[in-house]
Amino acid sequence: MTTQDIAERYAATEKNVAYWATLPGFPEGWPQGPGRTLVREATEVDEWLRKNLTVHWAKGQDSGNPFGLPAGKPKDLVTLADICAWEGKALGRPGPVPEATVRGYISRKVLAAPDRKPGDGKQPEVFDRKWFRETAYKFVNRERKRMRRQVEAKDAVVTEPAPAAGDAPPSPALPARSGYLDTRAIATTYSVSGPTAKAWTRTDGFPSAGDDGYDAAEVDEWVRRHRSRSWTAARRRAEQAGRTRPAGDSSADVLDEQVAPAAGSATESQGGDEVLTAATVGARYGVSEHTGRQWTKVTEKREGRKILRRAFPAPLEGRSDESAYDPSDVDAWVREYRPHVWAAYKGTGPALVNPLPEGDLLDLLDIYDFAEVLGMATRGEPLARETITAYHARGQVPYADRTAGDGKKPEVFSDHWYRRTVYEFVLSRRGSGNFGARS
Repeated sequence: MTTQDIAERYAATEKNVAYWATLPGFPEGWPQGPGRTLVREATEVDEWLRKNLTVHWAKGQDSGNPFGLPAGKPKDLVTLADICAWEGKALGRPGPVPEATVRGYISRKVLAAPDRKPGDGKQPEVFDRKWFRETAYKFVNRERKRMRRQVEAKDAVVTEPAPAAGDAPPSPALPARSGYLDTRAIATTYSVSGPTAKAWTRTDGFPSAGDDGYDAAEVDEWVRRHRSRSWTAARRRAEQAGRTRPAGDSSADVLDEQVAPAAGSATESQGGDEVLTAATVGARYGVSEHTGRQWTKVTEKREGRKILRRAFPAPLEGRSDESAYDPSDVDAWVREYRPHVWAAYKGTGPALVNPLPEGDLLDLLDIYDFAEVLGMATRGEPLARETITAYHARGQVPYADRTAGDGKKPEVFSDHWYRRTVYEFVLSRRGSGNFGARS
């Protein structure tokens, strides 16, 4: 097969095929014919794509069921767990994709809404949301515009330009620490809750645990890449405690580049005092630049003569370039109006506007109780019903512990959570707007 043949058969571009040729294990080609055209063995290409790029491989199969999904009747009822398993198979993964991922597809209408729901009056009666097999298969076999390759990163071939003469080659990513960690140690190191640390370990791409636990260096690298706020806060705590990283540790250098402001834009001097710009407010507190810029647009909110919320501090006067802010003024504003972000910045753990109410940890709370507890603890007022409903629909709050028709006692007629689940969620949040996908 030529490059053009491969691209045509597997619904890709020639640039895609040229990139595949740089990846480990892609079949070698050889020149053939009068024009010395590069060709490859068709069966080897097909096998490589089956193992590494399953979605493209499926496009090249002359079959209505390329992923080998189980046979059955179109109106058979299947569960969300079944769909997760089939989606994982279609993506070439060793196990199912997280249910949170598929729930996100439902909210974006990539996967159709359930065909059957509890209490819909149809037969047979169902006690959980279910889909017809034909609906599920239509989702799994859908046209996919993008496909992330499944090749392990450690085997990837990196093609970077050679350093110019006189330039030092890039430093390898040396581990910041050695040894092994368990989930409790991970939670302690990065000041997150135990449930959050456990959720990290179940996230795709998190280092695998060995006999002795998780490799500390690999965990550090994963957190640096995927949980920048926790990484930034951990570094600040280490600096405050005098536990700086050893000289020559390139992972510390990388972190410095991530946290330290860029020359000429991050922090500036005015009469010897450090100032912040709209572009660097976020970096100071471990949030995104966009979030920092949104803060600078916050205006005052009043109720009569009472000030409910102060506006973001006014810019310093006498600046000809981008607006600059006094760090002490910004600190005071963040401490008062973004307590979770301030707590992460100072490394003091979750900060609550109001203490969590007392009660039995096995009390059942409905979604509106959830909204009141979460809102009062983090904002000083209950969340709007529309807000908590949107969080639930997008998979940004934990799964309900009890659902209608689950057969347990006492009977419930809507989603309910144990008080313990709600409190663990509230205490695990690291900052305003920092919702992650459920795992």
